[in-house]
Amino acid sequence: MLNEILPADTVKALYERIFSVNTGSPEIVTGDPVASQSLTKTDPGDFGNVPTGGCAAGISGMTILPDGTLVPCRRLHVPIGNIRKDSLREVWAASDVLNALRDREGYKGKCDVCNRWAQCRGCRAIVNAYSISKGGHDILVEDPQCFIEKP
Repeated sequence: MLNEILPADTVKALYERIFSVNTGSPEIVTGDPVASQSLTKTDPGDFGNVPTGGCAAGISGMTILPDGTLVPCRRLHVPIGNIRKDSLREVWAASDVLNALRDREGYKGKCDVCNRWAQCRGCRAIVNAYSISKGGHDILVEDPQCFIEKP
């Protein structure tokens, strides 16, 4: 699995190439949180037309699978409840997994100290795949595809 994850420098070059295309309209849009880091700007908050919402898992969304299982993201299959027996409001407020995703203090590596954490938070699904491939299971390790230098 680890050998299938694109290296950070390849991800950076790919995003730079994609966002250098002058499409005019339609606008290029992506849900990848690392995409917000693809352009080098002097102001960390200035990303031009690049989406800056970051990873939505536990922040502004979660996913309901066809069997009712609730997960933080459609790509992050870490069960946090089931809509058929659990209150959506209670899962949203009390899930240990969702609360961990909302708490910067629990993030590890570059993500913990990154000045762009609020705009990015890394892709927790890629992180999970990376962590599992290393023999662990930690959705809070740093994103292996992040190309931002550690401060």
